[in-house]
Amino acid sequence: MVNSVDYVIVGGGSAGCVLAARLSEDPDISVVLLEAGGENDAFLINMPAGTAKLMGHKNYDWCLPTETDSSIGGREMQWSAGKVLGGSSSINGQVYMRGERSDYDNWEKLGCAGWNWGSVFPYFLKSETLHDAPSQSHGTYGPLSVSPVRQPQAIGQYVIDAFEQIGVPLNADYCDGSQFGVYRVYATQKDGRRCSAANAYLDPVRTRANLTIITGAQVDNIVIENNRATGVVYRHNGADVRINAAREVILSAGTVHSPTILMRSGIGPAAHLSAHGIDVVVDLPGVGQNLREHNTISVAQFVSIPTLSAQLGPFRMVGHLFDYLFRSKGLLTTPAVQVMAALKSDPDLPEPDLILSMLPVAATFNDEGNAVIEQRASFSFGFHVARPQSRGEIRLRSANPLDKPIIDHRLLGDGGDVAKLVKGLRLIERLCRAPALARIITGTLRPAPFPEKDTELEDYVRRSVGIGYHSVGTCRMGPDGDPLAVLDPELRVRGVAGLRVVDASVMPEPVSANTNAPTIMIAERAAELIMRMQ
Repeated sequence: MVNSVDYVIVGGGSAGCVLAARLSEDPDISVVLLEAGGENDAFLINMPAGTAKLMGHKNYDWCLPTETDSSIGGREMQWSAGKVLGGSSSINGQVYMRGERSDYDNWEKLGCAGWNWGSVFPYFLKSETLHDAPSQSHGTYGPLSVSPVRQPQAIGQYVIDAFEQIGVPLNADYCDGSQFGVYRVYATQKDGRRCSAANAYLDPVRTRANLTIITGAQVDNIVIENNRATGVVYRHNGADVRINAAREVILSAGTVHSPTILMRSGIGPAAHLSAHGIDVVVDLPGVGQNLREHNTISVAQFVSIPTLSAQLGPFRMVGHLFDYLFRSKGLLTTPAVQVMAALKSDPDLPEPDLILSMLPVAATFNDEGNAVIEQRASFSFGFHVARPQSRGEIRLRSANPLDKPIIDHRLLGDGGDVAKLVKGLRLIERLCRAPALARIITGTLRPAPFPEKDTELEDYVRRSVGIGYHSVGTCRMGPDGDPLAVLDPELRVRGVAGLRVVDASVMPEPVSANTNAPTIMIAERAAELIMRMQ
């Protein structure tokens, strides 16, 4: 067992995989990657359509319960987070998107120097290989494989036509920093298989002598001596193990777990740590605060044309499985989301404030977080506020690392988010009346009937809103003098040398996009920042 290396990376998710691959490019640098879950070689992980079975599966998902949320009628939810090499990139819907140029320009305006669109764009390119027509907006030599959807469903064109009929244009390149319009999505896939961060970054470098990957390693705390991170204590095969880091400890455990590991290590709000009997090393009140998530509403319709929903019966699945196994084609290569749109709740807005996803299926989630697919021909829209202002927090339930943290989100705590979601429902109502969709829609699955009054729509929003699986912000970066900034703009933890956080938790504000590609970008840039210090 390795007991001392240059860099210890905590968390083998999207960011951790990037860091492990990039830092170990130098053969004189030793790296250990610790992952609480297991390998990502399961059949369901590699098959793109396996997402519905993976989310809520306790072998691959942390299955994190939330607190009762008064902003959504006292409901509780279950949050998904990948517990496997590749993290959430091994269980997600594989959508590749980056967000608006202004998302990143706003980060810099908040004091995060070096994080504007012009500065981060090269790292998107560095990470990506696009399997489509060449484009200046896309990379051609990066580890992450990005591809068009292999077998797009017919319903997607009906949706695109309907959007154009109501004045929303087709966007030919939604990854260039301007998303407004409707578009077919790219997926993180290669040759009909999922391309997770583990597939992209770790698989090609596993034989490096200076890289050690340890799975089944749940981290308890970071060892801090004289205000410097010197190692990590983790549990492996029933025993506590300490590994020392000569240069840095890098925390990449995600938006929920990175702040909890900091707090168990004595870094966080002093009163909260003391209440759990944890010695305070650094009083950082921002740890666990600023929890942001895309609050999401779903609308589902029955249609008169075949959709994916009606093609997933047990007898048809035999043929689909044959196509997938022997031809790398067919429905099982298809991600859930095929068409998206970035929309304006008010036409006078300078940029989109709603993000919509079209799925060629209608699904609901049961109490265990598992998707239940509607078997009749149907499709659904899910849409969320691009930059939600509702905030929550992550807290410790106890000092025991085996206890799941407290997720106290207040998902609709900001009235402005509710108002935008109501406007989004009205927009979808208008879309469904456009000729392209009106001629094939036969009925409404959800909500049924469609509410007539805005007050009824608001009630529906609060009863039905869910999450977008895009949580960010709990270890946010910010400038000197910001009392809630956990990190400086180079992602170093304030008050502790040799310690960084690199994952989605560092975002000071949400991006108007699914978070996987932005998280990989953050890790690519962080790897360069770290290597510059050698």
